[in-house]
Amino acid sequence: MSTGPLSYLIRLSLKPTRGLTAIPAIEFLDEHLQPFSSFLAIFEISKDDILVPVGSKGALDSYKGELEKSLSALKQKRDDHPELFETDDSSDSGKKSLLDALYEEGVIPTYSFPKNVVSTYISDISGRVKHQVERGLDVAIGEYAPGRAIVVDKTTYQIGGLYYPGGERSEKTAASPAKAFIQDASYWKSIRTCSQCGWFGLEEDNPDTCPFCGNSALTNMLPMLRPWGFAPRNATSIETAQLNEEYSATQQPLYSTLPDADDVTAVNGCANIRMAVRPNQRIIMLNNGVSGKGFTICCDCGAAMPGDDPAVLKDVLRPYRSKFIKTRCKHSDTINVNLGYDFVTDMLVLEFALDRKQIDINPTRNSWLNRAGQSLAEGLRLAACQELDIEFTELVTGYRVRQNRKGDFVDIYLYDSLSSGAGYAVSIESSIRQLLTKTQELLEGCTCDSACHRCLKHYRNQYIHSVLDRKAALDLLNWGETRARVSAVPQGEQQHLLKSLEQILQISGVHIDVSHAPIFAEGKYSKKKIIVYPAMWSKPMSTDTIFVSDANLKYAKPYALKTILDNL
Repeated sequence: MSTGPLSYLIRLSLKPTRGLTAIPAIEFLDEHLQPFSSFLAIFEISKDDILVPVGSKGALDSYKGELEKSLSALKQKRDDHPELFETDDSSDSGKKSLLDALYEEGVIPTYSFPKNVVSTYISDISGRVKHQVERGLDVAIGEYAPGRAIVVDKTTYQIGGLYYPGGERSEKTAASPAKAFIQDASYWKSIRTCSQCGWFGLEEDNPDTCPFCGNSALTNMLPMLRPWGFAPRNATSIETAQLNEEYSATQQPLYSTLPDADDVTAVNGCANIRMAVRPNQRIIMLNNGVSGKGFTICCDCGAAMPGDDPAVLKDVLRPYRSKFIKTRCKHSDTINVNLGYDFVTDMLVLEFALDRKQIDINPTRNSWLNRAGQSLAEGLRLAACQELDIEFTELVTGYRVRQNRKGDFVDIYLYDSLSSGAGYAVSIESSIRQLLTKTQELLEGCTCDSACHRCLKHYRNQYIHSVLDRKAALDLLNWGETRARVSAVPQGEQQHLLKSLEQILQISGVHIDVSHAPIFAEGKYSKKKIIVYPAMWSKPMSTDTIFVSDANLKYAKPYALKTILDNL
């Protein structure tokens, strides 16, 4: 239901009439929620209301139940974290309006008003917030992560804590404002993972076995902590010369549920592609810190820095100032976590069936499958945004590799960047063939060797620039449509690729002649033919031939060199 009908219901239940912006959320939840619930229970659509479609009673009953549930959850949040319902200005006695609270919790549609938003709070010497820099959580858990630096009003700050204004203003909570958030199950979530295939999901979903590979030996990974806000290290600025910025980034969005057999349909004209439109799918976004070590966070003051050793907080002060607490926090109670959050959204999923006898299904970072999946996902997003005439930031994409008894698959999924978006992703279903054609044109329409800013690269995907490869994406797309592998590497290209190793092989005691075909390498103990094969292929095997993938010669020359030397 939109803002209008909800506002109408609330205004009907309150006397005198007041709008959503005029009612502080705390006042409504503490004083008016119970009367409103009673009013909602007896409210019916008037038979004389010609603007309401016939047969809407069922929809109204369902909506009333969902609204009651959402408002109860909002009341519980208000009781657990009263500081979240205050503001740092003079608006209506410093109370957050009911409209803002309903927007933030997604009770009313949030398109163009993102629900998953978090701020960095910069305070003055008295502890009053002077700057509030707001970003979506998907970006903030990377750009505002502890250890990162931001510049606000020509002043540099290094993020050094999790913080939300309010807790430090009470003598009761001034020493440990972070504790209430860390103890809240909506902010702290346990994660289960599969060591065999890399799947992970929320423990609250009670996974007994891995849905990807069937492994029953699931283990716990670092817990996920949803940031409630960020603040500068030591609650102050830092001189640029003293800054030692530590970089971490948001990982690829993770989609951990499996498609049901009855909601997946074949894509017309595609041999290996099936499609599903799936509502209410859970997405997990994570920042696992520098080198995967997560972040160490003080459970009392919220001071935080990247790393898994509590010693990283040794010289870090509280990320806020309070008149009630002047002593230094000892950080005696710390946790090691990943920063992240989960949300539910509707999505479009394309399932590509693979054949391990023909295709290399290795999912590691520098493998063909990783480059192809990541690149095709980016290509699909850009093509979809062009097709729908929207900004590319309106859609988010990801991919995952699945291996189980039914076979090997790579899923590419698209969803709206806002959790209550305009339905862009699912609207593509009816024109999927046109989208695949447009994606192919985008990938073929560039002359670069792998990827550039004219085809796949842009600011938002800079953390994966090194793995983007439009040609690998084209190979995967062609496989999905026609079940055909890329053809063998031409002899001339094989000679060109091996030429770069000729000198270093000779230094290593191996003679190689790349000017003649076939190409042979001769070492101290043996002489073998060398064939460069497409990285898409599963690796051929032969005792008298050394096979080297073209991707290793392009992107991992030391590994290609080792492959040759180890086989001579």
